[in-house]
Amino acid sequence: MIIDLHLHESLYSACSWMSVQEAVAAAGKQGLDAICITNHDSMDIRESYILKTMDFPVFVGVEFFTDEGEIIAIGLDSLPEQPISAQDFIDFVNEQNGFCFAAHPFRTGCWLGERMPALKGLHGVEVCNGGNLDRENEKAWKACRQLGLIAVGGSDAHMPKDVGR
Repeated sequence: MIIDLHLHESLYSACSWMSVQEAVAAAGKQGLDAICITNHDSMDIRESYILKTMDFPVFVGVEFFTDEGEIIAIGLDSLPEQPISAQDFIDFVNEQNGFCFAAHPFRTGCWLGERMPALKGLHGVEVCNGGNLDRENEKAWKACRQLGLIAVGGSDAHMPKDVGR
């Protein structure tokens, strides 16, 4: 099963220019089996009637801004009510039996990558992000292997043309 684990939609995310319907159509054209919407600091889309009308698997996660950088989490019932550290967010995810991974940890301007060795309980690393430079993804691959974490990928799409990239 191939799932784009990192994309944003426009109903609940001001940074996106893509509806859920457009994301699903683009995913189908790319041959994906499912998508995971990971809006910034919000899982509000999961309450939308739109998801109930989709004839395509759409999961809802979150791209959460921690004090040290962004972490994507899947399988949560709730979110922290205020910004917290990366370690506190990872602990929060694990208490809910969720899954979390570092989002684009070595992208220019992001600083989570350097902190990953000190983090306990992180499950994976986004080693292939469609919005990253090759060298940023390569650095993430190397760190993921060194830390023995799960390698994941996502397009970080904000427009239909980028879904599955």
